Amino acid sequence: MILRVSFPNILLSCGLRSMLAAMVLPFLLSTGAMASSGPPPTIESVAMLDDPGGQWQAKELVGREDAFRPVDTRADLSVGYTGHPVWLRLRISGGAHGASEAVLRFVYPLLEHVSLYRVQGGAIVDAWQSGLVVPSERRAVAHRLPSFPLNLEAGETATLLARVESAGSMALGVELLSLEAFRVANDREMFWLSAYVGLLVALGAYNLLLFVGLQERVFLLYALFVGSFCVAVITANGLGPLLLWGGLGEATVRFVTLGFTLSAALGTLFAQQFLRTRHFAPGWHRALRWLLMACLAGMIGAVLLPRRGALQLMDVVGLVTCLSLLACAVTCAYRRVPGARLFVLAWAFLLVGASIFALRNLGIIPSNAFTLYGIQAGSALEMLLLSFALAARFNTLKRQKEKAQAQLVASLKTQESILEKRVAERTAELEEMARQDTLTGLLNRTGLADRAAAAWGRREKNGSPLAVLMLDLDDFKPINDRYGHATGDSVIQVIAGRLRHQIRQHDHCARIGGDEFLVLCEDLSGLEEVEALKQRLDAAIHQPIRLSDDTALRVGVSIGIGFDASGTQDLESLMRRADAAMYASKRDERRRAEGS
Repeated sequence: MILRVSFPNILLSCGLRSMLAAMVLPFLLSTGAMASSGPPPTIESVAMLDDPGGQWQAKELVGREDAFRPVDTRADLSVGYTGHPVWLRLRISGGAHGASEAVLRFVYPLLEHVSLYRVQGGAIVDAWQSGLVVPSERRAVAHRLPSFPLNLEAGETATLLARVESAGSMALGVELLSLEAFRVANDREMFWLSAYVGLLVALGAYNLLLFVGLQERVFLLYALFVGSFCVAVITANGLGPLLLWGGLGEATVRFVTLGFTLSAALGTLFAQQFLRTRHFAPGWHRALRWLLMACLAGMIGAVLLPRRGALQLMDVVGLVTCLSLLACAVTCAYRRVPGARLFVLAWAFLLVGASIFALRNLGIIPSNAFTLYGIQAGSALEMLLLSFALAARFNTLKRQKEKAQAQLVASLKTQESILEKRVAERTAELEEMARQDTLTGLLNRTGLADRAAAAWGRREKNGSPLAVLMLDLDDFKPINDRYGHATGDSVIQVIAGRLRHQIRQHDHCARIGGDEFLVLCEDLSGLEEVEALKQRLDAAIHQPIRLSDDTALRVGVSIGIGFDASGTQDLESLMRRADAAMYASKRDERRRAEGS
């Protein structure tokens, strides 16, 4: 008689299971051992049959022991990518004391379809099904591994036929556990798997928050890498199809291949960003671009290729990605790239974990807790170390930003000081320009007033005479009328240059009208020195002026002097006296011209 067991504790949610297992795991381990009194049920023999065409039916294999070949070692149960169904014939026996409830389970979760038949009296008396793509409600036991409940009488032996079909690599290791041992093993496995998934979720969420806060692309890439890897792993170990997405059916395998190839692509992008290969290892940066293209091809293959080809491509892409990123990290560590050493250690742990998992599936090393969760342990250590490396990067970025901010503040202060200096210089230039005549560069009336005020202040201290010379060009208007204002401006500029050249170093020359000029003289010895200056100015102005077409012009000038030796007159008084003298000189010049 077959006993169908519901195992309600298996159906608990992942989070609740992890908490319960964390609290009662030591108790379960001890009580499980005590409950298993007497010899447990055992598997006496295992035989295998390849079914290349899928032609055999279970009823046809009843009594056909000769069709099977005995399996002597665990390695014989790893058949790789066969592409066709494989049959197992198992002979099992119950315990020596009373009836026992047992569970037969396959320890490899990536078996898509597993059908189990119990043979009794030369006929099939019951049948079950399970597997990765079988919905949980149709499985013999709602468990992540293909598992089947058995009821054995004391000393009873039974023959089981198992048909296994999968597009991927098949590892057909089986174990027969008492019900109590199965529960303990399930609690222990669910605890570690839940802790593993919780760790990955926490790391992904934490780095996603860092990305939101810092807007650093490397944190987003890491969060996406962890998320895609987590989805792929929990699908591959059967936890996802059991609890989260059991309705995928045949697409579950494609979910695995797509998840792992996507994580390979995101891991490559993360490595480029984290190791800054564009700057530190340009050759590897270009190589990783090609690797990224291979990962994208693997993602397309995961959707379009047959399931077997997609899984094989996934294996190749995963292996090449791990080895390439490890080699790239070793190169970057040799070049002292920040964080590269932790990156090397992290990927080394992942490779070790994957290698242990593969060796266990091949039957080369025994199946135990260490080898069963090798890839999970390796990837968990990898994710933790990468998180530490990212934390170090975060601290480095923080220090760099603080340093950059300090440099920016210092630079702003320097620029502010330079700007203030330039503003002061420009202000002084503008003030000086406001005191100058734009055409000649001589002082204008504003500039003359400032210089006169300073000169009168110095005269009060030293008591030296002051003098003003007023100059008015003669017959300048006909030049503008005949040659144009541009020529007239050029003549004015030439006259201004001659005045600047003839006056003393401490005299002040200004243009106060169109063709009128003024010279302010201080620190004089007497009127004779002013008269001598007048003669020099008159002689210089009367020199011919040559235009651009080699035309020679002559300009006359009338000069009047206002002299104050007593220190009682101001600038306006001196200008009036000089202006009167200038017009008197101009009238005398006209009379001489008319008389001649």
